[in-house]
Amino acid sequence: MEDFLSLSPAELADIPVTIATGTAKPVYRSAAVTSVITAEQIDEMGATELHEVLETVPGLHVSIQPVTNDYVYSMRGIANNTNNEVLVMMNGTRYSVPYKGSYMTGMEIPVEAIQRIEVIRGPGSALYGADAFAGVINIITKKAGDIDGAVAGVRGGSWDSQSIWGQHGGNWLGWDVAASLQYSHNNADDDRIIAADAQTSLDEVLGTRASNAPGAMQTQAERWNAHLNLQRKHIDINFWAFSEVDAGFRAGAGGALDNVGSVDGEHYLADVRFSTEDALEDWELQAHFSYLNTAIDSEIFNFPAGSVVPIGADGNFTAEVMDSRGLVFFPEGMRTDIGIKNKVPSLELSSLYKGLDDHLIRFIAGYRYEELNTSESRNYGVGILDGAIIPPSAAELVDVTGTDAIFLPDRHRDIWSFALQDEWQIAKGWQLTAGIRYDEYSDFGSTLNPRAALVWDVNEQLTTKLLYGQAYRAPSFLEQYQQNSQLFIGNADLEPEEIETVELAFDYRPMRTLRTALNVYYYQIENLIGNEAAFIDASEPGVVNGEGQHGYGMELEWDWQFQQNWKFRGNYAWQYARNEDFKRRVSGVPEHKLYSALVWSFMPQWRLQTQLNWVGHRISPVGDSRMLEDYETVDITLNGKKLFGVVDVTASVRNVFDSDGREPAISAYPDNLPIPGQSFYLETSIHF
Repeated sequence: MEDFLSLSPAELADIPVTIATGTAKPVYRSAAVTSVITAEQIDEMGATELHEVLETVPGLHVSIQPVTNDYVYSMRGIANNTNNEVLVMMNGTRYSVPYKGSYMTGMEIPVEAIQRIEVIRGPGSALYGADAFAGVINIITKKAGDIDGAVAGVRGGSWDSQSIWGQHGGNWLGWDVAASLQYSHNNADDDRIIAADAQTSLDEVLGTRASNAPGAMQTQAERWNAHLNLQRKHIDINFWAFSEVDAGFRAGAGGALDNVGSVDGEHYLADVRFSTEDALEDWELQAHFSYLNTAIDSEIFNFPAGSVVPIGADGNFTAEVMDSRGLVFFPEGMRTDIGIKNKVPSLELSSLYKGLDDHLIRFIAGYRYEELNTSESRNYGVGILDGAIIPPSAAELVDVTGTDAIFLPDRHRDIWSFALQDEWQIAKGWQLTAGIRYDEYSDFGSTLNPRAALVWDVNEQLTTKLLYGQAYRAPSFLEQYQQNSQLFIGNADLEPEEIETVELAFDYRPMRTLRTALNVYYYQIENLIGNEAAFIDASEPGVVNGEGQHGYGMELEWDWQFQQNWKFRGNYAWQYARNEDFKRRVSGVPEHKLYSALVWSFMPQWRLQTQLNWVGHRISPVGDSRMLEDYETVDITLNGKKLFGVVDVTASVRNVFDSDGREPAISAYPDNLPIPGQSFYLETSIHF
């Protein structure tokens, strides 16, 4: 079992990572700007969800998607509403879906199952293909040796949060086996209040009283999470299953607070890896097969029961009351029931050739098939309220599955890919990594993405990196083919987004107890995909390739053990990102971001960590007068490890001072969306 608690800052920088090239290199020598977060660090910070861990990564900020209300990751000022600018993987296997280009709504990996997280800030398409655009996140789960026996744990906290888990790691018939099962439940956060919404505005104009606002965001959820890993020489098998039941829609999916709707989901990811390892003298041959299956069923109330809604020519809601075709009363709410299924099988074959002195040459060939199937029933929209005569009321749901009236028809596509990479040890202390990848899509065509990384160990304390890379983001099926929607209309002619990035990085370890890292970067994005408007003429595409975006910035990291029992770590990031269509800074993303943590070890099995997150200087979109104020949160966590040899205890307070931070939302919410308030958690686990 790896134990990172006792490692010095310089030793932590020496942790091998594979995310940058596919072969193990120390963090400071990896061919990318890389961050690693260990299971021990996750424990120290008291995180209960993945997004709380990722918020500590330099230049990465976690916000909330304005429609689905899932989490969205902005990295170096690059973000969009469907969270598909950053590739997320589990154990090196992508689990993004073609529906929206990122992981499916509601998917969550419990932090208790995570051994470490590797993050690339910068392009990664030359190795990973689509959506490794602003960065790559690889979540590595615990294996048999990491668990080493059996673990049972329980956690309780604010909002009636409850979680119970069991883990086992051992050997069975020559296989290393790791298994985990976790159940969690939480109620809605009654302190995250939505003061007004789109229905509030309609009530004021029409004299109705249907809005659920002011009211609490519907953050309740019930989840099951299971993971199985089997390993032996040459073979690595993973299976992950996730189920979510009666999850709320937070602020509502249509701009109005929804305290009735819910989403249920079941997701499965299986993958098998085979490697010849050392069986061949100069070659290592690898095969990787994976299969991702996701399914969600959503019951969405765009407007609540008792609402009166102005209807446009296409049968959907229109904000222009005076220009509407008429008003329709929805006694049971303006409702849609949607089913979305994604199936993604993939096969990747690769070879690593070691027969040339000072070279590691990797060749990769891959195939991925993406399929989307949808179903929908609703009581509004095309085929229902777009007739010659609009009924005065609408209640009964009409099944539009398989018809031209559905919001998104079934789609599929094939992707072929080929990649070549050479890791060349030019001279002592000098390494050049160069690679290129070609991807061919059956719907929009092909893309070619090169990369180069020159790493120079100036001396034993200082490493310098000069990095160049190109990457792309493929348009999602939602962006290409959505129809009959009040949000936006897709565009089948979309081209992939493209980015070109140059970076200069320094990693300085002047002593065993201190590590610092600094990088500066510049990028240019072409064909940026975006929505022209929130509500548009249904006859015109709402998603277009814009002029692009450019940005530059810096990221500073430090990890300092200034006394035997004290550590001070953190990072500061500054970025300037400019949207070329609007000729102004990108909205919603922080220009400044600061994270710092002070860790005190005592007695010696106890640790106390106090951490600060500060989010600074965000602007609202064009025409939006709402202010996005700076905010900071403080968290305090007390950890006791191996008490009586077998017991771990954690007590934490998050957002200690109950900061009223806000994240950007669509204009229907005049006060934007509140972050979680002060919360308390207590957990314990026993090792057998």
